[in-house]
Amino acid sequence: MTKKLILAVMLASLLALVFSSCAQQKKEILPSQMAPVTRGDLILSVSSDGNLDMPNQVRLKFGTPGTVKDIPAEQYRLQGKPVRAGTLLARLDNTTQLLTVEAAQYALEQAINSVVQTCCGSRYPTFYTLATALLRFEQAQQEIASAKLELANAQYADAASDLSLAGYDLNAARSVYADPKLDTAETQYNDLDQPMPVFPELKNVVAVLDTQVSGLSNLQSLIEAGDYPGATSAIDSLIVTLDEAHTLVKQNSRLPGAYTYPDTSTSLAISRQVLDAISDVQTMIYQDDFDRVKVSERLRMAQHDLLMSNMILDESETIYRAGLNPQTLRNYNINIETAMINLDKAKQELLKTEIIAPFDGTIVSVDVKVNDQLSQFDYSSKTAVYLVDTRTIRMTGVIDEIDITKVRVGQPAILTVDALPGQRLNGHVTFVSPFGTLQAGVVNFPVEVYLDPSENTTDLRGGLTATADIVIGKRDNVLQVPNRAIKGLAGDYSVDVVTDAVNGTTEKRSVIIGMQNKKMTEIASGLKEGESVLIEAIK
Repeated sequence: MTKKLILAVMLASLLALVFSSCAQQKKEILPSQMAPVTRGDLILSVSSDGNLDMPNQVRLKFGTPGTVKDIPAEQYRLQGKPVRAGTLLARLDNTTQLLTVEAAQYALEQAINSVVQTCCGSRYPTFYTLATALLRFEQAQQEIASAKLELANAQYADAASDLSLAGYDLNAARSVYADPKLDTAETQYNDLDQPMPVFPELKNVVAVLDTQVSGLSNLQSLIEAGDYPGATSAIDSLIVTLDEAHTLVKQNSRLPGAYTYPDTSTSLAISRQVLDAISDVQTMIYQDDFDRVKVSERLRMAQHDLLMSNMILDESETIYRAGLNPQTLRNYNINIETAMINLDKAKQELLKTEIIAPFDGTIVSVDVKVNDQLSQFDYSSKTAVYLVDTRTIRMTGVIDEIDITKVRVGQPAILTVDALPGQRLNGHVTFVSPFGTLQAGVVNFPVEVYLDPSENTTDLRGGLTATADIVIGKRDNVLQVPNRAIKGLAGDYSVDVVTDAVNGTTEKRSVIIGMQNKKMTEIASGLKEGESVLIEAIK
């Protein structure tokens, strides 16, 4: 009995010694050895390495041969100023094109003169330049209306082109009304042989057109300054004043209406309907119980048709007596339409003497000088202005075959540029190639990522190396710990929770994990925010 007691005391003493030794070996857990359980967004991404470029760039050329007259783009390049879409960048001497427009306008005047003189007699005014002046004014109205739609759709270069045409048209109309010859034009007489002024209120018309030309010039300046909201407001006001001016311009013009030849065949067809109606009435009145109301309606319809047929024949007789026949009228109308088409073509050729910025950008180079002669052979190949959109940045990279199925067009991406450490830029995937290329035993697929327009691209350059982390999954506001804290295998994961960092005590705890990225793991259950866990040292 005594021996057993002695052994028990000795064993107890030994155990106490062991535990005491273990307690003495416990060490404090350092901050670098543990990590807090935090709550936040967890992003799963796929990386792609590549280079930046600026895909929106264009080498602008003139559309016709000629002599270089003006290069506003050179000042933008020297001053390092960006240009806005719709800005005039270069212009040729357009003297020849302006003469062509005037010749086309004169041909239109002759075509109008021919048809009016034939069908309207000698009393109609023979000075028909005002007819084309009104047409040019109305064309300016149409071009400005088109520019309004293009501004609304952010088609600033097209809007600038239409406004340029409108400027030519308004100035052409003004030059007609300001012609001194109009003041000495012979007085005309109406059908009662009463004298009447041929061109009343000429000074008012010129003053109104001066106001419209000035308003158009201000509108073009707003576009070149990139003040598109201001330009939209200004064009609305200009359209209103043009509509008001149109009434005055039309009152001081002589524009014949469209002439149509009365259709004799239609008259004959209507006469046949009248004969059929009379035949029906005869059949109805010989019936014992004929309906008087229906007979009366049928007779009224026949009478109406007969009057219409008679009116058409009267118009035909009037035009025949004036010396106009269907073939002559058709030729006149064709001549007028042809003249209108040629005038429009001449104006389009005039536009080819100008280069307008198709988008916002920076002038990289100007490769022509004032007074350079562009021949018929080299104008279409000679770059005049090299324009680059430095705000539109694209990264072209590759993704290997393991991750490519996870990437979709439209996914967000975070870009980092080697030359700008610490700066993160937002973008989105715009292209994923359906075809891969085998390189060093790995199939890589090209992808394209564009920076979001809101990003500041001032310090970026084409050719810089960059990395895009394409977001393929995201969990918002979840508990997460570093991957180095997770132990175990699938279905049996655990972490060591720090219970006393000073004394180095921990508690093993089972956890259920969710999404993982390269650094962090989502904790679905088993931990609370604010707890700390042990992490493995980086090897």
